[in-house]
Amino acid sequence: MKLKSLIVALPVLCFACSNPGSDTSDPASQMDASPILAKRPTGLAALTSDFNYDEPCNILGEEYVRHTFNLGETVKLEEGHEHGGCDFAWEGSKVVVSFGGARPYSSTFLAEYQFDKMYQGKPDAQAAPVADVHEQEMTNSSEGTNPEAMVADSAVSEHPATEDHQPTHGGVTAATPHLTAPAVSKGNFEAVPNVGDKAVWDATTGAMHVLYNNHIINVTVETKDKAEVKKERAASLAEVIIEKINENEYVRRL
Repeated sequence: MKLKSLIVALPVLCFACSNPGSDTSDPASQMDASPILAKRPTGLAALTSDFNYDEPCNILGEEYVRHTFNLGETVKLEEGHEHGGCDFAWEGSKVVVSFGGARPYSSTFLAEYQFDKMYQGKPDAQAAPVADVHEQEMTNSSEGTNPEAMVADSAVSEHPATEDHQPTHGGVTAATPHLTAPAVSKGNFEAVPNVGDKAVWDATTGAMHVLYNNHIINVTVETKDKAEVKKERAASLAEVIIEKINENEYVRRL
C-alpha cells in the first residue's frame, strides 16, 4: 500500500519541482525582458568588411558641408557622383569624398599597406622565389592563390611582432605599441598629425588622404581658398566621416 502511494505521488512531486512558481529572480523566467539586451554591442561592426560603403555624401551629409564652408541656406548645393565617390558643388566650388574601395579592407595591416604604397612611396611587395615545385605546392595548399591573401601576408610581414621590453621596477608596464607607423612627408604629400591613424595632404590637388583602422578616406577640396584653409576644412570633414564610422553609420542599408 505504501509502495502504491509513493508511485502515485512521484509524478506530482516532479511537476511541483519543475514549476518555477512566483520566483522571478532568474532573468530567464521574465517574459518582458528589455529588448536592449538583444541589440548589437556598440562598435561591433567598426572593423567589419562584410558590408559595402554607403554613398559618401549620404554618410557626410549636406549640413556638415554647409557648416564647414559657412554656406547659408540660400546657397544651392548640387550632389553628383564621380571617381568612385560623390561630390557637393556650389558656385564654382566643389568637395569630393571617396573611400579606398567599395568596402573596408579586410584588415588594418592591408589598409595601411595600400595607404603607404599610394601616399608614402613604398614599393609593391615582392613575392619570394620558389625553391622547387614541391615547395610551391605546399604554399598553394596552405595559403591558396588569393591575391588579397598574398598582399595581406606581405603587409603583415612589414609589421613584425614587437618584443615586450617592459620595465621590471615599480610594477609599471610599457605602453602598447601603435598598430600603424606615423605618416611622413614625402613628395607632394605632407604628413598631417592628429587625423585618423595617419593622414597626408596634397596641396597640388587639394586632397587629404586618411587612414583609419581598415578604412582609407579621401577628401578633396576645390575652392578658391588658400591651401592652409582648404587643408583645415578637408581635415574637418574627414573627422566627421571618422565619427560616422565609429557610430557604424557608414554601411549601405539594404
